[in-house]
Amino acid sequence: MEPSWDDGWQMTPDATTLRGVLWCRRGLTGAQYRALNAGSVAFDHWAAAVEAVWWAVALDDVLHSLHDQRYLAARAAEVDGETVVGLRWLRHQHAHRIVVTGHGGAKRNFFGPTGFGPPFYISPSNRWMQRTDIPADGRRRDLAAEGAYDARVAGYPLDAPIAKALKWFDAVLVAGGIDPHQEIDQEDPTVL
Repeated sequence: MEPSWDDGWQMTPDATTLRGVLWCRRGLTGAQYRALNAGSVAFDHWAAAVEAVWWAVALDDVLHSLHDQRYLAARAAEVDGETVVGLRWLRHQHAHRIVVTGHGGAKRNFFGPTGFGPPFYISPSNRWMQRTDIPADGRRRDLAAEGAYDARVAGYPLDAPIAKALKWFDAVLVAGGIDPHQEIDQEDPTVL
């Protein structure tokens, strides 16, 4: 369900902030794309997924600043929003512990060599670790974020929670009157 602002509230960021929000979303979708297309290279898959987690938390922060408390209430009430809370917990582990938070078995070709072993092999997907398998950083615990991680992130393929977070952000942007797919770039893409 999309969040709705019953009072007709619309997000009205200035041009610079809007560009930042949409570029942040674009960074998230770019990292998601790289995670989905990393092939059998585990590091590339995990690195792109971790980048996507950072973009997701950055976008979460800016949307909270633009929406104030209405954003937190809506995020807490939606499954996809809860996924973002779980990703925030994960980002804290990446920032404060610098630990590998994904796992998965060796990737092999689907068809096995003729005459040796099984005729095909399904490689285990790269997944986010269970929270209990990630060393705690000794900081103050956030039980709500831990619960969101356990329910919405842990054990899922690396890209699945990212897709849920993107769905949430798009719903929030649309509810605030912003087309998340609009072009915001200048005419010359080489100009920052």
